[in-house]
Amino acid sequence: MNRFPSFGCAFSLLIFAVALAGPASDVRAETLYVNNRMGRDRNNGTQEKSVNETTGPVRTIQRALKLAGASDVISIANTGTPYYESITLYGPRHSGIETHPFTILGNGAVLSGAMSIPETAWQQTGDNLWQLKPYRKGHYQLIRAGTAVPEIKRNPDEKWNTIPELPAGHWCAFRGAMYYRSESQTGPASRGFGLARRTCGITLCCVRNVLVRNLSVQHFRVDGMNAADQATDVVLSGVHLIENGRAGLTVAGTSLVAIVQTSIKGNREHSVILKEAAALVVREAELDQPPEQQ
Repeated sequence: MNRFPSFGCAFSLLIFAVALAGPASDVRAETLYVNNRMGRDRNNGTQEKSVNETTGPVRTIQRALKLAGASDVISIANTGTPYYESITLYGPRHSGIETHPFTILGNGAVLSGAMSIPETAWQQTGDNLWQLKPYRKGHYQLIRAGTAVPEIKRNPDEKWNTIPELPAGHWCAFRGAMYYRSESQTGPASRGFGLARRTCGITLCCVRNVLVRNLSVQHFRVDGMNAADQATDVVLSGVHLIENGRAGLTVAGTSLVAIVQTSIKGNREHSVILKEAAALVVREAELDQPPEQQ
């Protein structure tokens, strides 16, 4: 087991066993089911399939979080359609105990922060060159067909006085706007582009003993996951944090997070950011950049 950095207390072997073996069912208060195709938010979430007008899966993760209590499991159906929403876990209600963590069970589903770009948002500024001015500045990610569009980036010690030469199919950020070079005069407006618009995929604060398992979190404007503070004994198992606008994972304050069989790749600026007294435990994980202490 590797640790980045080398301070903070280690996780117990028991919580790693829970992460690798799967959630136990004998002590759970409840399992809540989410299905963004067949579910309805007026349901109680207690059944994977609809039984009657009120018993069956809910449609949104947000609704499941409102119904959930300590040590519950939220089971997200992999319907092939991403869940375009965010998850916030806060306080004892979204916490567990050491042997029975509060669990987000993804089943291979995708949590996405991408939103479609209105055709009128693109403005042509040159030969096959198009400008987009996002409402929120600072972090960007351009999406097409479910994946990040190649970007031309400025080196840290480099200054741009004008837009750099962009190959066709590439984009850059320059003075609060995004510029994209299209393959033809038709431009990007009708080609299904999306923008990383929602801020963070999963936010955790003041929680303890949380397990997130088998979930992809992608295309959020800032972070895929942010353990803001006092998020301790949090385990990510089989999670993919990819192509987010700043980092795949930020661990801050006194938070302690472990990543197990997890991949953090293709994020625009960092794989993992560590702040203040935060600690990260790594076990059989893939990071395309080392964690950065800030």
